[in-house]
Amino acid sequence: MQTTVLAEDFAVKIGGVDLSAPLEDAAFDALRRLWMQYKVAVFPGQTLDDDALLAFAGRLGPIFTHVQSTLHTGERKDVMYMSNRQQEALVQGELGWHTDQSYTPKPVFGTILYGIEIPEDGGETCFADLSATYDTLPDRLRGRVEGETAVYSAERPGHKRRVALTEAERQRIPDVVHPLVRTHPYLGRKALYLSPMHIKAIGDLPFDESEALLADLTAHATAPERLYIHRWTPGDVIMWDNTSVMHRRNHFPPEQRRFHKRTGFYLPDELATPF
Repeated sequence: MQTTVLAEDFAVKIGGVDLSAPLEDAAFDALRRLWMQYKVAVFPGQTLDDDALLAFAGRLGPIFTHVQSTLHTGERKDVMYMSNRQQEALVQGELGWHTDQSYTPKPVFGTILYGIEIPEDGGETCFADLSATYDTLPDRLRGRVEGETAVYSAERPGHKRRVALTEAERQRIPDVVHPLVRTHPYLGRKALYLSPMHIKAIGDLPFDESEALLADLTAHATAPERLYIHRWTPGDVIMWDNTSVMHRRNHFPPEQRRFHKRTGFYLPDELATPF
C-alpha cells in the first residue's frame, strides 16, 4: 500500500490495493483509518464489477440505497449508474456544491464513485474540506454557526433537481433539521455541515439573512486552500466522508461520454443521526 497526500491534510491516494479482492483485516483497517483521517481516498487502477464494488462497501457499513427511487438505474438499486448515455440516468453539465443525502434523517456516511468512461474535457469532481472550513472560521462566522441548526431539503427553492421528485417521493422525503456544525462519530472532529444545494434555512433567520450567511460560509469553504480537485482517469475509485466533505462536479461537453457507478454505506443506526 503506497500513500500520497494530495492536498493540505486532505485527500489521499492509496496505490497498490486491489479492491476487487478481499483485503486482509489489517490492510482493510489501515485503509479505513487513512480514509477517515484524510476524508477523501483515491484508489487508482481498479477493475470492479457490481458485486466487488458492493463487497468492498459492505465491509465499511450498511449498504447505501438512494432515497429517490427514480435514480435506481442499474440492475440493482444499491449501485447507481451515473451516465449521459441514453439508456441510463441523464448526467450533464455541472452539479453544484452539496453533501450527499443531507436532507434525510440518517444521511449516507461514505460515498463511493467508480469512474469507467471519462470525458476528455472537464467533468472534474471538486471536494471541499469542511473540517478545515470549521477550524478556520473567522470569529464573525464562528459565533453564528455554533449551536445553530439548518433545514435541509431535497427541493431547495430555486434549485431544480436533475431528476424531479415524484409526488410519492416528495411525501417520503420531508425536510429535516440537522446541526450546522457536525461532530464526527468516531474521531470527535468537528466540521461545518454544509450543503448549499439543500440548505433551505439557517436557524430562525429571515430568508435574506439566511441566504447571505449561507453564501459567506460557502465562500469560506471553497477557498482554494481547502479544495481537492480530482481529474478522473478510467479505473479511479474515490470514497469520501459525508460528515466532513462536500463536493461538486464541473461542466463537461454533453457529446463526450461519462459513465460512473456509485454506491456507499451508512453509519450504524445509533450513530447515523448528525450531532
